[in-house]
Amino acid sequence: MPAPPSILRAIRREGGVTAIMTGATEPFMIPYALALGAGAFEAGLLSSGRNLLVAILQLWSAELAGWMRSRRRLVLVTIAVQGMLWVPLAFAGSLFGAYAVLGLIACYTLGTAIAALGGPAWGSLMADHVPAETRGRFFGGRARTVGLCTTAAMLLAGLVLHGTTRTPLVGFGILCVVAAVSRLASWAAVRRVPEQPDGAGTGRQFSFGEFLRAAPHSNFARFSLTLAAFGFATHMASPFFAVYVLEGRGLGYLTYALVILTGSLVGSVGGAWWGRVGDRTGNHAILRWATLGVCGMPLLWLVAPNAVALTAVNATGAFLWSGINLSATNFLCDAVTPAKRHTCLAYFNVVNGVGIGLGALTGGLVLHAFPHTTEAAFATLFAISAALRAAVALTLRRSVHEVRAVEPDAFRQLVLDLGGQRLVAVLDALPGRGPRAGQDQ
Repeated sequence: MPAPPSILRAIRREGGVTAIMTGATEPFMIPYALALGAGAFEAGLLSSGRNLLVAILQLWSAELAGWMRSRRRLVLVTIAVQGMLWVPLAFAGSLFGAYAVLGLIACYTLGTAIAALGGPAWGSLMADHVPAETRGRFFGGRARTVGLCTTAAMLLAGLVLHGTTRTPLVGFGILCVVAAVSRLASWAAVRRVPEQPDGAGTGRQFSFGEFLRAAPHSNFARFSLTLAAFGFATHMASPFFAVYVLEGRGLGYLTYALVILTGSLVGSVGGAWWGRVGDRTGNHAILRWATLGVCGMPLLWLVAPNAVALTAVNATGAFLWSGINLSATNFLCDAVTPAKRHTCLAYFNVVNGVGIGLGALTGGLVLHAFPHTTEAAFATLFAISAALRAAVALTLRRSVHEVRAVEPDAFRQLVLDLGGQRLVAVLDALPGRGPRAGQDQ
């Protein structure tokens, strides 16, 4: 039975206000750490530490929801805790003094990890309210809202930092206050989404050891482990994009913000399109082709001659990543039963968090092995990341199978159809080419 429109609006609203928090802070936390005196290794630790802690805490997400007898209650508590932790982050420089970088890493890691503890519960709760046949379309539309709000927040954040260039810590503090207010609005939106009467999905359905042992014959387990390996390969490079742009290329905060927010805007537009395509062709096809598409992105960062080219590369990657992220979530919802969805989401996040955390840590160690973070250091790191991405993307094609009933090569046929239709439209628009004989006028 479809959920009432008010609940669906609340789910969409929660995505929007959370995106404001994310857009105003996540792309700028490494620049914040750099402004406090962090180096490349500390920048990697900022990414790896939080993802590893997220992974560890996810193991108890389903158990906590069962203990609280409500997924919704767990989500509200974790949102509130993260909201409060943005306050010390706003004053990290004066509050922690000489240990400001460590204080920033600790508070940000703890806040994001605790918020992620409620992530599987929130994902499971949302999926219960959205019918499977329209899930791709709805979450694609929600992704568009998230992307637009993220883009707007990034733009405003970039302007704030540009306006506080002489006192950057003040600018970063303002962004953290905005994040705290946005999290409060997110908490209010979640309150409007009711728990299912039967409490479906609370409590752990099977152990993490059973999940790992099932990998040889479980499509879901193979999917999770393969995506975790791809996360490792990706995050060897992606956390250091900010370091590369700001220090390796010497670009300013505003230029960096424009590069990031352009990608966010493209990703937000792409999210709705990917959702409709996924409903038609299945999610596995999107994962196959989009993961291959992002393999070469780190190498394109290196050869982009200027900020405009760097923006174009980042926008292309963001479009492909919007398809990967949306399709991975929808694939997971399709692959497991509602009763097991919370547990499966948690375990997926565990292995994915480990992969992302270890990838960022490994990337930091690779850069740390060089005397200076020169072009050669970035080139080495980005080449390793690209090669590992390609290896995992090729593995995904054979190790994971579609769970929906879709036509063979439906995604390829869709792309060919779209390309053919556009080519015909272009040819028909050429001078001297009117409608062909026999066509309706």
